[in-house]
Amino acid sequence: MREQSPVSADQRFPAEAPEENGRQRREPTQSKWLLRGTGVVVFIALLAWSQLGDAVLSPTAHRVTGAALLLLVALYMVLMGALAGRVNVKLERSYSEHLERLSESLRHLAYHDSLTGLYNHRYFHDHLPSEFERARRYGHELSVVMLDVNHFKEVNDRYGHLTGDEVLSFLGRLIAENVRSSDIAARYGGDEFALILPETGGDSARATAAKIRDVISRRRDWGGGLLVDVALDVSAGVATFPDDATSAEDLLLKADRTLYASKELAPPVHRRRQRLGRMI
Repeated sequence: MREQSPVSADQRFPAEAPEENGRQRREPTQSKWLLRGTGVVVFIALLAWSQLGDAVLSPTAHRVTGAALLLLVALYMVLMGALAGRVNVKLERSYSEHLERLSESLRHLAYHDSLTGLYNHRYFHDHLPSEFERARRYGHELSVVMLDVNHFKEVNDRYGHLTGDEVLSFLGRLIAENVRSSDIAARYGGDEFALILPETGGDSARATAAKIRDVISRRRDWGGGLLVDVALDVSAGVATFPDDATSAEDLLLKADRTLYASKELAPPVHRRRQRLGRMI
């Protein structure tokens, strides 16, 4: 789905690849030494012609040699200009590609949550109005699902916030794996997640929420063994256009209210031999 893979440590401001960077340094250096070598040859030839030409060559041969050296100088200037232009083009292309990679990384950082790899709160709020307007214009349904981890504070209190962050990262991965490529899954904040489901009615949206709840509630090895025998559960709130709301704001508000109504009925976190697992 829209690049919703977990964010790795390398997805910060990208540096140029070492191999590419080395190649870019070698090419200007090679061109520079070629120009220098050609210039040295031309200079020696001119010096020899000016100092020894009259003594060694006949007047006619001296004139012919002088004309040939002038052509050689002209050829050297043309070659120098061509090579300099080639180096400049390569440098400009390399710089442009680096700026494009940097721009792409900045866009990713601006719209993705660094912990879970999902879209962030800003992206969700930027795209919900446009998705709502598209649904209204074409007469499509649109659903919003709000998800909240029940009693997640107990995980933080018992195992610490670093472990809690690992669990949230794993939750984000599970959510991303269980939505469509056309859906927008975001970390709304803290232990809350939000989904925008285009062209999805209420029944289908509730089925998606139920599938995610079931996947999460069946896990016992959070973070690949970071926590073992811990059962988590999520509450979900669903709202659908046009059945539940007439604006994007109302749609989000209705989903949020439904979420907190369901949280009131959530049971405590189930502990069955709850223990801290190994770090991997």
